Amino acid sequence: MKNMLVVFMALVVLGITGIPGAWAASPAARAVVPESVFNYGTAAEGAKITHTFVIQNKGDARLLITKVETG
Repeated sequence: MKNMLVVFMALVVLGITGIPGAWAASPAARAVVPESVFNYGTAAEGAKITHTFVIQNKGDARLLITKVETG
């Protein structure tokens, strides 16, 4: 009976304090777009104009881009 009380108390203490790192936030991706707007200016009709937008992952997890919409 005493052993059972010791095990129970150990589980209570472990439950209160937790395992180191158990309360830490899970890793997350964080998309950063340094230049989110670009003014193309005036262009002739039918002209091909391009610009590259850089997307950086500043988080700790893999960044998945699943949908892109143009303006």
